[in-house]
Amino acid sequence: MTQPTTPEPTAQKRPGKVDGQAHEFTGIFPLKPGGAEMVREAVKYRDEHRGARTLVDTIHDVRTVLIDNDTRMLFCTTFDGDWDAYIDDFASKIPDQLDVLFGSCEGYPGVHDPNVKDWVIKHQITALEFNSAYPDATVTQIYKALRVLKAWEELLDVSEG
Repeated sequence: MTQPTTPEPTAQKRPGKVDGQAHEFTGIFPLKPGGAEMVREAVKYRDEHRGARTLVDTIHDVRTVLIDNDTRMLFCTTFDGDWDAYIDDFASKIPDQLDVLFGSCEGYPGVHDPNVKDWVIKHQITALEFNSAYPDATVTQIYKALRVLKAWEELLDVSEG
């Protein structure tokens, strides 16, 4: 006679749709008075220092939009893998940038506060529709494929020359 097995614990269900291994994140965050200008400055700084975006190698894209007459911020990303690992990546790789951007939002506890994930979830909504162009390819795999393609094209260029 076989013994009943205990089911494996499952990860806590997080908001957001999934397509393959790609996940969407959509959050709408209320801004503090003057927060819209803080967001503009944070985004301007990041635009001027593009190298920082490569520090979180699980993010396909990021969109930051001021909505409702600059009273709320829409923040959307597509990322690889697990939700908790995604938030942990932000906290460990770009904590200062995260604190500057989300510090403009009401009630933001700070990236190292143990309640930060609860705060994020409070403002996260699940997209109505989500499709990833590369649902089974991580950012790392895509960059590697592009490097291989570039090397292959260079090899072909040399052989033709």
